[in-house]
Amino acid sequence: MPRTRDSGTEQNGSSYVTVVGESVSGYNMKGSRFIGVAQPCRCESDIQSNLSALATRYPDATHYCYAARYGGCEPVDRSSDNGEPSGTAGKPIMAVIKGSGLSDVMVTVIRYFGGTLLGTGGLVHCYTETASLALGSVETVRYVRCSAFSFSMDYSRFSQFEGRMRDILVGRPECTYTDNVQVKVRVEHGREDEFLARFSDFSERRIHPMSLGQEYVPR
Repeated sequence: MPRTRDSGTEQNGSSYVTVVGESVSGYNMKGSRFIGVAQPCRCESDIQSNLSALATRYPDATHYCYAARYGGCEPVDRSSDNGEPSGTAGKPIMAVIKGSGLSDVMVTVIRYFGGTLLGTGGLVHCYTETASLALGSVETVRYVRCSAFSFSMDYSRFSQFEGRMRDILVGRPECTYTDNVQVKVRVEHGREDEFLARFSDFSERRIHPMSLGQEYVPR
């Protein structure tokens, strides 16, 4: 299974797990060479970018078959057999991705034909195995849905704010230092009301955070 910084891999609407960086695997069958590459894929345009880069890296291959799942907690699926018999490449690669519970990921299996026909069952086995090997060595990270807020406050109060709010914030505050401290913070989805109530009490209702909407951030 993929190595993860979080014990779970299932999307639940408030978080999802994706890959960090790239992993490469190899598999051989009756002279054919299969190379599996797992990569991040955040949007539709990443698919072609990844394919173009892999075609340059592995020139003259017979097939570049892939499956991609992107869109975070609301994933979109794309796959291609790239000239292999229908259902023998893209579909089994996608099955491996879905089984892993990952999102925002693309697995490409590059094939160099070895001269021996493998048959439908043989191809499904090879593409499944190669994709599994690629995902089996990739590092992963969980992204959580957060609400972002911005505000400004005096330097003298910022350290006290950090200490008071550390347990409810996701990541460290982002700060710009001018006459005051311009602060952006992220709060885990579902704890917004708690944050605003505590902040109101802390600032004695003198500072009113501005909502910046929702973001997904690694945790």
